[in-house]
Amino acid sequence: MATLPLNTFLTKTALLTTNTTASVYTSPIGVTSIVLLAQVANLTTVTQTVSLAHYRFRTVLPDAQGFGGQPGQTQSLMIKNFDVPAGDAAIVLGGKMIVEELDSIHASALTSGTCQLVLSVLQTANQ
Repeated sequence: MATLPLNTFLTKTALLTTNTTASVYTSPIGVTSIVLLAQVANLTTVTQTVSLAHYRFRTVLPDAQGFGGQPGQTQSLMIKNFDVPAGDAAIVLGGKMIVEELDSIHASALTSGTCQLVLSVLQTANQ
């Protein structure tokens, strides 16, 4: 059986579209990822609006006190309708974000093809 590398660094880029269900990055099976940076560049000469979300694939059970449970197939917005000035860029993630196995990052712009998202990701094998 082949084993996964312990740590792998990736850069993922995507032109944002108006389809908010499109996944920009999904953490593979057997891997937990850390998004180190998420930056959006506005490629146009007018202000553009972007949104970024985390998508939880699996159900999270509550802790012993009954807190922290979350159903699977749940999208949580991190930013919604954030304006990026013309010809500028914005960091759209305030810190590091854990993306568990099969969870994903979704992003969109109000106008397709106007903004580009760059993610810096560290993937770590679940060993």
